Amino acid sequence: MIAGDLLTQTVVNGLLLGGIYAVAALGLSLVFGIMDIVNLAHGHMLMVGGYVAVILFSSVGLTPLVGMFVAMVVLFALGVALQEVLLDRVVDEGMEQPILVLFGFALVLQNLGQFFLSSDAQSTDIGIAGSGFTVAGAFFSFPRTVTFVVSVVLILLTWLFLRYTRTGQAIRATAQNKTAARYMGIDTDRIYLITLGVGTALAGAAGALLSMLFPVDPYVGWSYLLKAFAVVVLGGVGSVIGTLVGGLFLGVSENVGALYLGGSYRDIITFSIFLLVLLVRPQGLFGTGGGSE
Repeated sequence: MIAGDLLTQTVVNGLLLGGIYAVAALGLSLVFGIMDIVNLAHGHMLMVGGYVAVILFSSVGLTPLVGMFVAMVVLFALGVALQEVLLDRVVDEGMEQPILVLFGFALVLQNLGQFFLSSDAQSTDIGIAGSGFTVAGAFFSFPRTVTFVVSVVLILLTWLFLRYTRTGQAIRATAQNKTAARYMGIDTDRIYLITLGVGTALAGAAGALLSMLFPVDPYVGWSYLLKAFAVVVLGGVGSVIGTLVGGLFLGVSENVGALYLGGSYRDIITFSIFLLVLLVRPQGLFGTGGGSE
């Protein structure tokens, strides 16, 4: 029997972790919903963001919260370069060729990480892992609380960007009907560049935040890709609010499941949720059938 206090603490930890999952999944959801591309390299881009934070922390002592902005800039540039050099040539060739390109790109990132940074796991231990505060008997650690707050702010800023800026409105118009958007004078090639840049920048932010909680190694990309997929499927493609709800749900499900079954079953729980949602409600809880909110 699990004590009530332990279960409450597990739920709180899951909610705090779920915020980062939502940020990671939001980038994947944007690219899929707008460009109709399944970015199989998304998890590995998150890995690159984590390594950027680790390298800045270990070399110049830059806190991961500041390193996160550097990681976002680096990943935005990487996403733009990927679109310009590779994806732009195959983006209109159906889904198969972009998937193969991105799968190959993920393997390249993984092997580059292994070659230049070794296979050893690395993290950004800023010395506050055990500190925090207590609310209603539940302990809120500073690293998890700070990363959760930053994650929610990033999601809110992304929603405001898509909702109230001209570029964001052009992105949503392209998602709804690419041909009509072109007739309306929207440069859809530029929109694709921005979309992939923003999506990969969000992956970089998630990677930098996760480096404060978990070690980073060249192989974590596949695991986080699976989690991001599960969140997107659960929340619905193109739904910012759905992505946040999906991330929180996955974080709580993983932690509660690990409490009862053991930590080694985390990925099995994630995959089970992924399959269950696909069977019961394939459009997700907040699915819009394309386009972003």
